[in-house]
Amino acid sequence: MSIIDAIPKICSFFPKVTAFFLNIGMILVSYYHVYYQSPFFNTAFKDARGIERIGNFFLIPSQYLCEGKVVSYDQETDSFETYQRFEYETHKRFFTPIALTFFTPGTLLGAACKGLSFLSPKVKEKHQKFKGEILQQEVSSNNDHYLDIGIEVNDWMEGELFISQGYKRKPGAENNLKEDKDCLREIAKILHAQQIPFWVDCGTCIGVYRHGGVIPWDNDLDLSVLVDDFQNVMTALKKLDPKKFVVQDWSSRSRPGSYIRVYVKKNRNHIDIYMNDIDPEEKTITYIIAHENSHFMAEGWKERERTQKTPIPFDVIFPLRKGEFDGIAVPVPNQAARFLTYKYGPNLNPPRIYNEETGEYEKDLSHPYWEIPLVH
Repeated sequence: MSIIDAIPKICSFFPKVTAFFLNIGMILVSYYHVYYQSPFFNTAFKDARGIERIGNFFLIPSQYLCEGKVVSYDQETDSFETYQRFEYETHKRFFTPIALTFFTPGTLLGAACKGLSFLSPKVKEKHQKFKGEILQQEVSSNNDHYLDIGIEVNDWMEGELFISQGYKRKPGAENNLKEDKDCLREIAKILHAQQIPFWVDCGTCIGVYRHGGVIPWDNDLDLSVLVDDFQNVMTALKKLDPKKFVVQDWSSRSRPGSYIRVYVKKNRNHIDIYMNDIDPEEKTITYIIAHENSHFMAEGWKERERTQKTPIPFDVIFPLRKGEFDGIAVPVPNQAARFLTYKYGPNLNPPRIYNEETGEYEKDLSHPYWEIPLVH
């Protein structure tokens, strides 16, 4: 067993210590994303000259660690193009320690030089124009393309009503993840208004199927979209209240544009938005595991996630139906039971059954849920 696989088991013995370090870690992750999304710190113009170019040189260590981008200007289209500055598939173990060593001095010197370069009106105007283009990005609908390849996208609010199985929950369970559901309501409203197809996935879809609401022991919410709409979702969700929610690109270096997280500031939780590949030849949709190749993810987690990579036919998901999630209207896969069977197997019953006489949940130890890696 590797140290990465051992960590979840060790953490289970020290829940309070684990929670403390997770909170500290998430603060650091938040700062990482602020840096990662900063055009000033984490981009280098291809045509940079003089002190701006020197600044970009000093910023190499931090940009290597934070997936820095190169920016080029296309005069014909009067627009900017960005692409990854570094290649990470080879020599990563050699360059990463060097980048960590020079991160702090490189960032300080690079920021100083780059800041001084803004004294040039031409440099300042170029950067402001690039930043303005980022802020003014608009949603570009892919729905005509989806229809052309056989995906029956529709207005799910007008779709067929989905009725849950009606499994009982403990009274008050509908209040679980209240702040997350407030965020879900806003996301659903925005994506529907922008006509971006999306659907409830994973535990959230199971919750709609079983209870018409959140699973009593669930700890986050999950949505899915088609991978072609990654940037559309990032753009659309800028409408979320930044005082309440933070939208972050959690894609991996090996698979850009594959994973979005929306953080809920009030309870420090999040909503996962997963991407799904489209195979127009086979007419299937496949869940993308953004961090499948990461050395920092436990093999048990990867094994669990890979069970959900089975390609799913278009007509199992589309056209979307209208479901309810504790009073929130949400889009549900067309054939929800079949959709969940592709991901979790044929037994869709709850692994814990609510006993109204005792007021407690009782484990069904024969349920395959208890055999899933890292389920505890």
